[in-house]
Amino acid sequence: MFDSFFSLLHRCMLRYEKAVLWLVLAVTLISGALLFSTRFEGNIDLMLPPDPEITRSMDFLRGASFSDKMIISLELTDPARSKKDLFLAVDQLAASLSPPLFMKVMSGFSVANVMEEFSILSYAPQVLGEQDLAVIDGQLTPETVSKKLRSIYLQSLRPESIFTSSLSRSDPLGIKLLLLEKMRALPASMGYDVSIEDGHFISRDGRHSMLIVQTSVPMMDSPRSKELVETAQKQISKLPGFVRADLISGHQHTVSNERVIKHDITVVSIIASITFLLLFLVVFRDPRVLFVFIIPLIAVVWAIPLATALQGKLLFLVIGFGTAIAGISIDYGLLVYIAMKRGADAGQFLKLTKLVTIDATTTMFSFIVLFFSLIRGYHQLALFSSLCVIICLLFSLFVLPLILGWKRHPLVLDPTIGDGLRTFIKPSKAYVVVWGALTVVALFLSFSVTFDSDVKKLDGTEPAVLRAEQMFHKVWGGKTNQAVFVVTGKSLEDAMEINDRVYREASAVVGQGEFTSLAQFWPSRKLRNENSGRWSNFWSQGRERKLKQLIRESSITQGFSEQAFEPFFAGLHAYRAENMNANGLIGQLQERFVLSKNGEYRILSYFPDEQKTIEGLKGITKKYPGTFVVSGKALSASISAFTTEEVKLLAPLAILFNIVLAWLFFRDWKYTLIALVPLLTGVVWLVGIMSLFHIPLNVINIVAAIVSTGVIVDYGLGIAYEYRHNLRTGTVIAVTLSAATNVIGCGALLFAKHPALYSTGVAMVISMVTGYLSAVFVIPSLCSLLDGREKNP
Repeated sequence: MFDSFFSLLHRCMLRYEKAVLWLVLAVTLISGALLFSTRFEGNIDLMLPPDPEITRSMDFLRGASFSDKMIISLELTDPARSKKDLFLAVDQLAASLSPPLFMKVMSGFSVANVMEEFSILSYAPQVLGEQDLAVIDGQLTPETVSKKLRSIYLQSLRPESIFTSSLSRSDPLGIKLLLLEKMRALPASMGYDVSIEDGHFISRDGRHSMLIVQTSVPMMDSPRSKELVETAQKQISKLPGFVRADLISGHQHTVSNERVIKHDITVVSIIASITFLLLFLVVFRDPRVLFVFIIPLIAVVWAIPLATALQGKLLFLVIGFGTAIAGISIDYGLLVYIAMKRGADAGQFLKLTKLVTIDATTTMFSFIVLFFSLIRGYHQLALFSSLCVIICLLFSLFVLPLILGWKRHPLVLDPTIGDGLRTFIKPSKAYVVVWGALTVVALFLSFSVTFDSDVKKLDGTEPAVLRAEQMFHKVWGGKTNQAVFVVTGKSLEDAMEINDRVYREASAVVGQGEFTSLAQFWPSRKLRNENSGRWSNFWSQGRERKLKQLIRESSITQGFSEQAFEPFFAGLHAYRAENMNANGLIGQLQERFVLSKNGEYRILSYFPDEQKTIEGLKGITKKYPGTFVVSGKALSASISAFTTEEVKLLAPLAILFNIVLAWLFFRDWKYTLIALVPLLTGVVWLVGIMSLFHIPLNVINIVAAIVSTGVIVDYGLGIAYEYRHNLRTGTVIAVTLSAATNVIGCGALLFAKHPALYSTGVAMVISMVTGYLSAVFVIPSLCSLLDGREKNP
């Protein structure tokens, strides 16, 4: 059936030769034009498992308020300049960052405004809890009250007392300090070391200030992130020469990753193209071999619009695989070219056609198996790669012969091409013994290979961006990784009430100083009312009278009148319940702790990202429905567990497909098993070598290894097939050149800066080199042992 179908289609192509070639040219030009309007996706979320916990964590991170924020750290580089000069530059930059890209800019806050906002009349009765009242109760002693009044007296002698004397008279015990102490947890929740001076954020060394910018651009929006970063950099460039600024944001990572991938694709394509060209021209010395070279390039050009039409925007990483695929898919054209160059007759060419078809099928099935994965990015890779393989196969079998067989410029035959290599490689039992021993060693080493589930290591952000972040952490702190405890509710008040209970329980598990929550400085209305009631009872139980007596006794020695602190006592019971002032400090800080999306409220609390802590808090999440933990370490663990399960399915499927296809091709188990030697070698030696050099497996190189199985099995099929049928179509030289082109295509990825592309190159190069060596040295030797004779392929 295959013979008759191929012959019919081949005759049809010959009959309409010109029409076919013009059609190919037209489709190529149209596809090339479509590339200019094709949009690609730089976000790698599609390469992550669709596990509910992972998806929930990623959705949370995308929707979190900090995902669209930007921090600008400004440094005073001239020792002769003062903080005043730095603050003027900060204000200048803040004024230049305006909507629609920059929605809000925070350079600090006024301490005076904070003190005013934290008046006893407004906040203390609502916010201070039982422990705080116990602290105040402990201060109601003659020694403490006298010491407090002495401190107020000394402060009144300073020039700035004109602004603070009224505040002091309304707070003789320094209760506001209890409120400010709660606020210290805010920079601690981020691990930052921040001070306030003249209404600006200032570092401890006094040479750095900071802007916190709320943007309108989601971190994952690549085109708008590029516009945002460029606009911010433009405004930064206008700063005085004595001020240097570093931009810190997730947008930088998005833009940098896309820039790195585009650069890598260009560099890798150029390196692969030049190497291919030199290889073919040196080996064949025939300009017509260039048609073999451009077949994979045409396939990629055709496949991108087709895959985009079926899958939507393709990942840049998927396109990056195109270079490797170009090297893989060039095999088919090489086999056809060499067979025609050697003058193969119709019978041998038909057998070669079967070999090329089965080669393409095994390669395609190594991609098709990725459709069984639940990861959508793998589906894109499977579709794009399968289209490339199919297009290359059709071009090699039906279009390439038309070009090579052009009557005006007939192909110059060379029946001896490749004979030198075939003579050099002679079957030997020693090859089998050495191969077996090394395979056992690789198998032993493979049991100690490690798996790296940290997706951050697949981030291809440029060194300049990472250096800026390192400098930022060096100046401002924030090195400790933070995990997030999320409480959800249908209303803000519902969420806040649950958050109050969670805070109490979590503080007992983690430690109060390690769990930073909104409940610390602004609890729910219910708890604020309870606090207000306790506040009233606290002072009504004789403590107000006691404090008045203590102040009266100490006022005489400190020079205060009896009415000096009347504002405090007048306002002691005059408070009223108030909502949070949206424009006040707490209202602004609330943005870090409260998210609102689709009618649902989420309140965030922060704690150290440590496994022991996470395990302790998971018990609380089970107690309160709608609560969950977002942790980088937990996310990595989930990815690791999911990937392990995926590999358990995909790897056996890929191997099974190759075994079945090899058996269908040979219909002989002995030759089938011999042909699968490169497959065994490529997989076992890959894992063993990575273990030997302490290179961990990850999500990307596992997929690359699975893809490689469909390529390296072709080497075994080709050598075993020619040996069995005693063909003289130059399979050995074809396999050698195919392996060379495969290694060139994948090896070019070793020059990539993006870790995902580089990791792919490492895995595929190891698999293909080891698979090729076993194909050309071990398979002929095994075939000779099987037949009981020394025989060259």
